[in-house]
Amino acid sequence: LIAPTGVGKSHLLTHFGAQALLQGKNVLHYTFELNERAVGIRYDSHLLDIDSIDCYEHKEKIKKYYEENAETLGRLKIKYYPTGTATINTLRSHIDKLTTEGFRPDVLIIDYAGIMRSTEKYELLRLELKKIYEELRGFANEVDIPVWTASQSNKEGANKDYVDLTNMAEAYGQAHVADFVLGLARKSMSKSTGYGNVFIAKNRAGVDGRSEEHTSELQSRQYLVCRLLLEKK
Repeated sequence: LIAPTGVGKSHLLTHFGAQALLQGKNVLHYTFELNERAVGIRYDSHLLDIDSIDCYEHKEKIKKYYEENAETLGRLKIKYYPTGTATINTLRSHIDKLTTEGFRPDVLIIDYAGIMRSTEKYELLRLELKKIYEELRGFANEVDIPVWTASQSNKEGANKDYVDLTNMAEAYGQAHVADFVLGLARKSMSKSTGYGNVFIAKNRAGVDGRSEEHTSELQSRQYLVCRLLLEKK
């Protein structure tokens, strides 16, 4: 997922996770910026369509929702690591630990790869980022689990109607590694209107170059493409 800062990358990643939970999938969400409680509130918000700031006053409703849907919802685990500290080996060790405890994820959400560390030292950031993505893709194939993550677009992406592969900041090599890339665009002047565009910039296993304009507020979490994108091939 590529998008400029402040457009909603983390919210869309959370929405992907929430949709997977609704399909009965187990979700493991790694966060390197927000703490675990803040991410959990976002899941509550997405699943119950309640604004995040209102979740506290609806805590009984939220509790009742999880109790009533315990049989159909997947399980969610959220794990925080400080920015720039986690490598693929960190995630591998954590997942191995969870597996011994009886939790095997069906989907990994990583928010986000660009603030992880690679297992090798590079002086150039673009080489570091490419290595991180290569390690993530290799790990995803190794454990047979789909991985969603996000990448910051360059400054040109902030003024475009559609964000594509040319707007990947620092390391275009990320585009070569990823199997599927979504561009999320919303100009500053459009934030108050709720208009935005989701663009399928790359699809190794299908059609790309398609876009979807959303007239509802992006914060409402109503993304029309999410259920399709979470289908495991």
